[in-house]
Amino acid sequence: MDDGSYSSAGPIFVLVPIDDAARHVTALAANYDHQYYDQDGSLLGLLVNLSSPEKLIYTLGRPGPNTDPPDLHLSESRPRRGTPHISHLHASFQLVPETGAVILWDHSTTNAVKPFGAPNSWGYTVKFRSESSPRSVLVARGINTHVAFASGSNNTKWCQFEIQWQAEGMYDFHKDEPYFVGPQESRTKRYVQNIKLGGGSYGTVYSALDAETGKMIAVKRFHNLSGKHLTFATREVDNLKKKALRQHPHILRILDSAGGGEKDNWGEIFMPLKKGNLKDLCETFQTEEDRWALSHQVLYQILQALDCLVDNDVVHRDVKPDNILFDFDEEGNYQFCLGDFGLSNDPERAITAAGTEPFMAPEICYRKKQTTKVDIWSLFATIVWMRNSEFRGACSRLRAPDLHKWIISISKTTGYEAIRAMASHEPKKRPSAKRQLEILQSGEYEEYGEEESDPGDLLSAQFAQAMSLQGDSSQSYGSGSTGYPTSPEMAYYEPYASGVYTGYGGAGGMKMGAYAPPPMGTAEAPRNQGAWVRPYDNPYAPPQSQDSDEGTVMPEIRTAVPTVAEDDVFSYEDYMEERRRLKGKNRGGM
Repeated sequence: MDDGSYSSAGPIFVLVPIDDAARHVTALAANYDHQYYDQDGSLLGLLVNLSSPEKLIYTLGRPGPNTDPPDLHLSESRPRRGTPHISHLHASFQLVPETGAVILWDHSTTNAVKPFGAPNSWGYTVKFRSESSPRSVLVARGINTHVAFASGSNNTKWCQFEIQWQAEGMYDFHKDEPYFVGPQESRTKRYVQNIKLGGGSYGTVYSALDAETGKMIAVKRFHNLSGKHLTFATREVDNLKKKALRQHPHILRILDSAGGGEKDNWGEIFMPLKKGNLKDLCETFQTEEDRWALSHQVLYQILQALDCLVDNDVVHRDVKPDNILFDFDEEGNYQFCLGDFGLSNDPERAITAAGTEPFMAPEICYRKKQTTKVDIWSLFATIVWMRNSEFRGACSRLRAPDLHKWIISISKTTGYEAIRAMASHEPKKRPSAKRQLEILQSGEYEEYGEEESDPGDLLSAQFAQAMSLQGDSSQSYGSGSTGYPTSPEMAYYEPYASGVYTGYGGAGGMKMGAYAPPPMGTAEAPRNQGAWVRPYDNPYAPPQSQDSDEGTVMPEIRTAVPTVAEDDVFSYEDYMEERRRLKGKNRGGM
């Protein structure tokens, strides 16, 4: 018996009877310890108190031989004639300690438990998603506000209770506004939406509470599913649903997806919510020695993920710190996994320029054939980003050719001997993920790669160039919204800007398909050229708007230009010479 005098921050609710069967159950002598009375001394209902860590589950059913008695009795040991069947373990309410969510379980043999929203009033009905027993669903304020524990003839509800909340759980959710359940466009609700983690022009990522398990997940919602957006979204889902990828411990698992039908212009994918990403994690490490030690774990685990991709004919094309997520295993060790497969493709079909600029392999920038070796280069660049503070600070300010030279130079310094070949300019000289794992395990490696200038001198020269751009306002170009300077040759921080586009200068101008700067101008100019490649500028910052391209917890997909006929690559010096020649030609014609 409870007189209503208690205080707790945990979830507490009262099952208030609605029909005669529920009122009979509430008054049972076996339920005396859980009966709840109002201030006037009237029996209000049955109290379910999940605020104590020692009591995380309340069972409901009827007593029976060789079974533990239920916490709440829904029937006498010998039910009255004509009442629906009640199992010994019929239902239960369980607290999910991590989130404070309360889950209703249906253990009945006939799927008799029926949660539903308040009739003729505001409230959501979130149904069980499974038809097999046991099955589970969330109950919360405004969500499944009523429950019937059995069904009579013609599917009529029997033994109905209203759930009146005395204290809520849902620890990470605001209590001063109604919960929002999604997907919005679907009748089948699957989650309670929490906070926006990031967003951009392609989609938005939210944290959410899974309405079946009561645990937190990540929901990636695509803004639209038309044209190239549909192509990339479909490819991402198809790749992530491959059995080997779903079962791999170092690849972010897709839990499920919704939408995406022939008549749907929306789609969502559901994934586990991790502790964070490698980019943010590195910022918590105080010394390069700590980052260096961490890089060994990242290297070994992500190589395993890349090896799995090779076996399943998938090339990721956007390996970078932001897309490597982490969590902890049962022993407290870091567990890394590769996420965001928005740019992934079959290597035989990967013919577009795609990726994030400081981590893109040379063959992508120069329109060469793409293989799974592009991910090997990107992973090496990620390891350099972790270990080298100068590279981490300046990589976003350099042109791709200089970045490639710098990365190769760093690969020749002490400490990179075993992974040096990953930075080979020629893809054929890079080891596969499987071979690199063998090298790390055996300690035996080959010395090969391109000859480069002195690494120390080149590193200093490139870093000095980046810093000079930062200090000289006359050389600041690109979008003013980013706050970062860019070179006039490569608009890295122009939204959607790319260093690859088709044709420059027309007939007699620069060679088609070569590495050329995009035209300067408005933020929409690169879109008009069809070349969308991700700049590297704090992709985890809060998005400015839904259509902003700044800020995404799972960085958004950019399309890229179709491949064109391959040709010789011209250097920056060639480009400047061509500009001077065209400028003189225009003056002569005036």
